[in-house]
Amino acid sequence: MKRILNCLASDFTKMNGKDLKASIEAAEGRTMIAEIVCTATPLYPGLTNAEYAAAFGADMILLNMFDVNAPRIMGLENVPAENLIRKLKELLGRPVGINLEPVDVHALPAETLQKLLPTGRISTADSLKRAKELGVDFICLTGNPQTGVTNNEIMQAITTAKTICDDDCMIIAEKTTL
Repeated sequence: MKRILNCLASDFTKMNGKDLKASIEAAEGRTMIAEIVCTATPLYPGLTNAEYAAAFGADMILLNMFDVNAPRIMGLENVPAENLIRKLKELLGRPVGINLEPVDVHALPAETLQKLLPTGRISTADSLKRAKELGVDFICLTGNPQTGVTNNEIMQAITTAKTICDDDCMIIAEKTTL
């Protein structure tokens, strides 16, 4: 397996999630991921913000605010929703992933929560299947502040994601706290 640092765009097209993980491990921690708010206006017309991140050395691109039920990436407004992830991967030559949030609807909030997230941004069996259909290379199960995500729900979401995605998508998890 090639280190992610040595991979070409053509190498990534042949990788599944298991291969991507092995490629990252082979790089011994020298992998940079850039998180992009894909609903934000591009810094300059004609390019996506993800393309800027890749140009400045990001090995992987993580799309924040991506809704699997209403896919949208600013800068690619003319690309059909079904092809957005694949088109972005073609433009970047890099693995592309998305955030999904394992919201715990039964947990008592420790803070005032934002309005309920769209179902396409919440980690559910349906959203995981949809992400896989859209062609993401990895899924980050994350907890942004004020969303109602708990550590227990993240653990359950990891199990569900591994079952649904199998080796097709790499699964990572983290939780942001302020």
